[in-house]
Amino acid sequence: MSWNNVSVFPLSDDLTLLVRELRARGVPHRVVEINGQQNLQVPDGQLVEPVSQLVQQWRDDELAPVTDEAFVSTPVQSPKMLSPWRTPITLLLVALSALGFAVVETKLLQPWLGYLTFFPLEPVAGGYRWQPFSEALARAEYWRLITPAFLHFGVFHIVFNSLWMWDLGRRLEFVVGKFSYLLFFLLTATASNVAQYFWADQVSLFGGMSGVVYALVGYIWIRQWLDPHPVLAVPRGIIVFMLAWQVLCLSGAVDYFLAGGIANGAHVGGLLAGMFIAGAFALAKRAGFVR
Repeated sequence: MSWNNVSVFPLSDDLTLLVRELRARGVPHRVVEINGQQNLQVPDGQLVEPVSQLVQQWRDDELAPVTDEAFVSTPVQSPKMLSPWRTPITLLLVALSALGFAVVETKLLQPWLGYLTFFPLEPVAGGYRWQPFSEALARAEYWRLITPAFLHFGVFHIVFNSLWMWDLGRRLEFVVGKFSYLLFFLLTATASNVAQYFWADQVSLFGGMSGVVYALVGYIWIRQWLDPHPVLAVPRGIIVFMLAWQVLCLSGAVDYFLAGGIANGAHVGGLLAGMFIAGAFALAKRAGFVR
């Protein structure tokens, strides 16, 4: 993400009121020290002019104190700032999930299924035979650590995961940038798939982007606790709902309504991976390693 300079301030200036106003309006920004001065920056050039006007109001002492009610209730982000063209990695992941759904559900593409599953499928007389994952590693088929995330089983599965990726994923991509977001996906997809492998303790067919979705939930939950960002300020009810849904899945109750069961290992593994990454980022930021 490239940052645009708005204004500079002496280190002695207290920017608390200005920063609270920007956060209350849902404006993404940061204040960094450069050459002995405080530098206010925004990630979008279109924000420079309106934020400059707010800065002038602050300088003229025309900004009223922001109440806690206004701070909580102000909209987080405009749809334009989170347009698909600003978040191409999320768009690509949703498109690949749709392709994975087609591989599972259509006879034309099903021959490719064995190349995308965690456990390899070996053609035998009259059908296929599962191979242990160790054989995949022996053949250096490392992509199998990632590709199960794109496989989806049923309309509800693909719609549920894609909607959450579209909402939460675009937020994170906008905040951390395309490269870091892609790395986040690769790490958490691997963590969730490996966790499901050990959780199931048997050869099975599993897949879906839900492990990554729960990684997003875990990251946003911990990040907003340790180092809040306005774009990641999703309603608390969403985090509570997703965590409650996971508890319900772990109870086994959902298995009676959804054929094929729930990949609880992937959910838990993804959640923990996202929480760990958020915690590591916050600690690194406090230590001055990242801004």
